[in-house]
Amino acid sequence: MTGAATRRIGNFVHWREWDGEIVAYNDRSGDTHHFADLAAWLFRLLTRDAISDAAIAAAAACEIELPGSIDRDSALARTLDLFAQLDLLDRPDRVGAA
Repeated sequence: MTGAATRRIGNFVHWREWDGEIVAYNDRSGDTHHFADLAAWLFRLLTRDAISDAAIAAAAACEIELPGSIDRDSALARTLDLFAQLDLLDRPDRVGAA
């Protein structure tokens, strides 16, 4: 994760939550994705508003407890990379746009 990045889920992603799990439909690609646990938590966080990587890390430190063998920052970075690969995040030039 980089401290300067600001991210959010794009408005082209439609989603629902059931029992703490997220099902997301990407209107651009037509793909549907299922997220649970850390990925569902991070997805919800990114739907609220644009947020910096530093704020994501701070929220995770307060709210997420992972097994000792899992590095939280690495897990967050991998999950953000996955969201980017799945084209779920707004482009950086659109994050600040209304």
